[in-house]
Amino acid sequence: MAKDKSTESKPKKQRWYHLVAQAYRVTAPHDKALLPGIIGIFVGVIAIAVLVGVLIGNTAAIVYASIFGVLTGALGAMYFLTRRFERTAFLRMEGQTGSSLAVAQTIRTGWKFEDNPVNMDTRGKGVVFQGVGKGGIVLLAEGGAIIRKPAETSKKRIEKLVPGVPVTVIYVGRGEGEVSLDGLTKAIRKTKKALGRNDRPTVEARLKAIGGAKPPMPKGIDPVRARPDRKGMRGR
Repeated sequence: MAKDKSTESKPKKQRWYHLVAQAYRVTAPHDKALLPGIIGIFVGVIAIAVLVGVLIGNTAAIVYASIFGVLTGALGAMYFLTRRFERTAFLRMEGQTGSSLAVAQTIRTGWKFEDNPVNMDTRGKGVVFQGVGKGGIVLLAEGGAIIRKPAETSKKRIEKLVPGVPVTVIYVGRGEGEVSLDGLTKAIRKTKKALGRNDRPTVEARLKAIGGAKPPMPKGIDPVRARPDRKGMRGR
């Protein structure tokens, strides 16, 4: 009997330890403190747990404390690896067009960010992306000072078209008044709640129906294709 082609072509799901190993391989070459940190956390937690067991003063306490220390140390080391992996990924993405969108789209619930920019600098050195979520409408502006005017123009236009919905502009970068990539998701989530779950689809539909002026696309520049791979941010 012939095997179902769709079954054969289905990619094999990676085990969690494969993802951990992949994250380590990606991060280690760029982060010399990674391995010492993992070992230090793992050994340190176990040592503290064993010490607690010894202070309690019986064999059962030492055994249970050791087991608890191994499990807690492993979780602590994995958390440390995850944070360093994200940090390294953010550093490697900085300066790439669309990096803010790639980070924002890792927010799984409560927010939706459109793939296409709503505005951009005439020279293609800055872009503005739009998202709708709990905090209303958020505009992600990349490009430093040159993108401030296009971002404010987009904000004023949206405020007129969707009155009553707050529009927040987040300037992404490392300059004064800007938010770095590693703090972007936190900044988005910190926006004051303005839309309920049932309100968000209505606002999204309104924005799509209204449409908008097409951003000026310089020759040879495609900010959509230039975006980093979002799957890489999620560890695939």
